[in-house]
Amino acid sequence: MSKSIFITGATGFVGAAMVRHFAALGHPVLATSRSTAPSRLLDVAQYHRADLTRPLAPISAEVVVHAAALASDAAAWTDLARANLDGTRHVYEATRNSPCFVYISSSSVYDPRRAMHTEDEPIETSLLSPYGRSKYLAEQWLLEQDWTGRSLYILRPRAIYGPGDRVLLPRLMRLVRGGRIVSPGSMAVQSSLTHVGNLCQAVTACEQHHQPGTWIFNVADAQPYAMNAVVHRLLSDIYGQPLDFLPLPLGPLRAVARVLYTLGLARQFTPQSLAAVSADSMLNTQKIREMMDFEPHFDFWNSTGEIANWAKTVGIERVKNADSDLCWSC
Repeated sequence: MSKSIFITGATGFVGAAMVRHFAALGHPVLATSRSTAPSRLLDVAQYHRADLTRPLAPISAEVVVHAAALASDAAAWTDLARANLDGTRHVYEATRNSPCFVYISSSSVYDPRRAMHTEDEPIETSLLSPYGRSKYLAEQWLLEQDWTGRSLYILRPRAIYGPGDRVLLPRLMRLVRGGRIVSPGSMAVQSSLTHVGNLCQAVTACEQHHQPGTWIFNVADAQPYAMNAVVHRLLSDIYGQPLDFLPLPLGPLRAVARVLYTLGLARQFTPQSLAAVSADSMLNTQKIREMMDFEPHFDFWNSTGEIANWAKTVGIERVKNADSDLCWSC
């Protein structure tokens, strides 16, 4: 039976994928973002333009997918708090009558010193990046609300990838210089990744499960990956030739990243972005597999061709610069 779905962040990578996913399943979709809606979005969903940092009018939907967020390691705390905390409160208030609320959180809420993460591990907010702290505090605020007769699902993906990605993929593509991958260290680390299709699949599992209460689930592909193998395969496919690595020593890079971050000059090169490709970070997904009968359909090795073709079709330079309408170009 089709259910009405309200999706925030609909012009972003994840939100756009959610809109396409649920529309394809035959659900009536109401989408929102603060940007003007691309025509292809209007072909599959109703659209309401809104700034989530301000209160919203009441919204009627059976399922809420709150995917909107300011995902930046370099943003000021005031901006992160307005987008990720105030925005979450406003979405919650506007959808108080919705039976099912799905919050797309992040693995950035976890202790970066740990290699393997489970949903019930202790979290010390002082160790988190400002972005990770904003997502964790939004989680905690939601958990404190009244869910009597309603359900809250908090999903924690890691490094979401796929066609339309304008966060992870552009960062990796900017590593290519002079036909080589200028990498932070050897990148010989193990990491979980989350194909956006697997995240959509997890949201569908939540919508179908829908039992009153609160749940937190890690969401990732079936197995972690060796990051050096992933980066080499993906970038070689995109650029159409095998690319050699030129590893740079991690010690000086970490020192520079810390200085830039402290001075407020960091943009893409932050301690958090450096750690993402230089330290093991894996998600234990046993909980969602057992409770929700969740088995990821998508795998990186079977997706590289699609991602590379999308990047080449859209334009390599355009993807590297992460144009705002990329997610509706695929």
